[in-house]
Order: sequence, then C-alpha cells, then structure tokens
Amino acid sequence: MKRYTPKILIKYLIQEFAFSLLIFTCIFSSLIILTTFVEELIFFKEKEIDNNFFLKIFILTLIKSPTLIFNFSPFIFLFSGIFFYVKFLKNNEISPMSLSGFSLNFITLVPAIFSFFLGIIIITVFTPVTSQLSKYYESVKQKYSDNDNLLIMSNTGIWIKENKGVEKLIIRADRNTEENFSKLKNITIYIFNNEIFKERIAGEQATIKNNEWHLHNVNITSETSVRSLKNYIYTSAINLGKLKSYFSNSDIYSIWNINSQLEEIRDRGYYGQELIIKLNKQLSLPFLLFSMIIISTIFTIKVNYSFNNFIYIFLGILIGIVVYFFNDLSIALGESGKIPLILSVWMPVILLMIYSIYSLIRSYD
Repeated sequence: MKRYTPKILIKYLIQEFAFSLLIFTCIFSSLIILTTFVEELIFFKEKEIDNNFFLKIFILTLIKSPTLIFNFSPFIFLFSGIFFYVKFLKNNEISPMSLSGFSLNFITLVPAIFSFFLGIIIITVFTPVTSQLSKYYESVKQKYSDNDNLLIMSNTGIWIKENKGVEKLIIRADRNTEENFSKLKNITIYIFNNEIFKERIAGEQATIKNNEWHLHNVNITSETSVRSLKNYIYTSAINLGKLKSYFSNSDIYSIWNINSQLEEIRDRGYYGQELIIKLNKQLSLPFLLFSMIIISTIFTIKVNYSFNNFIYIFLGILIGIVVYFFNDLSIALGESGKIPLILSVWMPVILLMIYSIYSLIRSYD
C-alpha cells in the first residue's frame, strides 16, 4: 500500500474542505437569493415596471446577492468547517491520520490556512466586483425611487427632497460636523403645494429626535405673512438612521478605493465611521476566517465524539449568533466613543485569534 505523504494529505484536506465550502456557499446563496427576491418584490410591487417584471426583479436580486454573501462569509466558513470535520469523524478518518503521525493541529491548520488565503483573495478580487454590483444596484433602485425622498451632501451643504402627498419640501442645512447628524445648523425648509410656493421655514439650528426635527429661533415666511417662533417641530420621514445610511453606503466601495472615498467624504464635513468600519472589516476578514475554522473544531475533532446532526446545526447557529452579537456590541461601543473605532472592529477578531492560538498550543501539549 502506498504511503501517504504530507503533500498528498494536504491536497486531500484542501479538496475535501473546498467541497464542503462549495456546498454551504450554495446553501447560503440560495437562502440569500430567496429572501432578497421577496424583499425586492415588496419594494417594487407598487412601482411602475414595464415588461418582464419578475425577470427584472430576479436580475436585480442576483446583482445584490454577492454583497450579502460576502457579509455572511464568516458564517459560511464556520458551517463549512463543522461539516468538514463532522464528515471526517463519521468516516472514522481521524484515527488513521493520527496513527500515521499527523496531529490534530495538522488537520486543523491546513483548512484554516487555506481559509486565510481565501480571505485575502476575497477582499482583493471579490470585493471590487461586489462593490461595482452594489453601485449599479443603487443606481437602479434610485431610478425607481424618483417619487421617494432624495438626499444629497455637497460643498454647499445638505440638501433633502421630501414628498408628502401634494406637498413637496426642499430642506437645506449647513455641512454637518456631528458624526451622528443629531444637530443641523442654519436649516431652511421650502414647502411647495402642487409645485406652487407655500412657505419657507428657517431656523438657526435643528435637533433631530427620531422623525421629529426640533427647530430653534424660527422664522416662517409665506406670501402674506412673516412669523417668528422660538421653537418649531417639523415631522419628517427622514430620521438619523436614514441620514447616516445614505451618506455612508460602504457596500459600494472596495478595499482599493475606500480610502480615497473616505477623504472625499471628510472634505464634505462627515467623518465616515461606516467606511472606517467597512475598511477594517475587510482587512480583518482573513484572520476571522482562520479563526472560524479553528472554532469549528471545538465540538468536532477536539472532543472526538459524534453528536446528532441536529446538535451540530444548533451549536453552529449558536456560535454564529454569539460571534455576530459580540461583533455588533463591540462596534456599537466604538461608534459611541467608548473604545477606539478601529479597535472595536478588530477586538472580536483579536480575541478569536488568541483563542485559536491557545487551542492549537493546548492541543500540541
């Protein structure tokens, strides 16, 4: 019988893991496409689309899905790792490898290192493609949102177009220096009724709380009168979340151009938290994928016990939820200024890497 060499075994481990990765990429992609298609149906159900309604929505779904697949890639790798090692356990392949002189660390590190290099390929090759697709997706959605609200930030300030039935409103404010957009200065609201000027509302400052804009030191000018008020509340469909998300759609930028875009946004008076988060998420992705594979060995080959398949699914979902929650919590602390923003992105990855290295050292001992 021909003796397996490390080269042959490495090739075998990579092929088997790549097959598991392909399976779960297809599973996650199918779920993402299905849910995205339903969301697009809901969005476009009242829009005027000419021929081939379902075909156009399906194409738009396919354009958006790669970005979502990229965002879910850590969990795809986590489940792929679990499936890969469970298959090894159920086929009783761990013991023969151990008897041949290969440690569990060797079996763990080969897929983990392979995932690390795949992460590099994803952020350098795949994200430029997804960013262009996202940019095209946004342009198409904007075309069908002509009757919806429109926001623009330029060197002259923030401009917002808002529709309220027969009323059309143009809102203008000075360039924002507050990261959370909670306060806008020198705000002016022009109100038109059936394209006819109705009145102008001008305030020195506006404090935004949910959908209520609290204006201070207000002058209201119409064709027949001028009124002055100390306070005025304007109810808008635009809230803080919409303001921030519009000016910082980080999905349309890749690792190659996100820095230049960040400089451009800062020139307009916006710090660009979301772009900083996106950039560091991309940079940390290879390390996160590496850690996901190490974590997938916790209750598979490290315990050397075969559970029921539903237990593996439950544990995989549980770990995914914990990682997702901890990552969001850390970023929320960064956005609120409790910890440095860059550290908030890297901290969960660093902790996972520390655990991964500790797990490898402990197995070696």
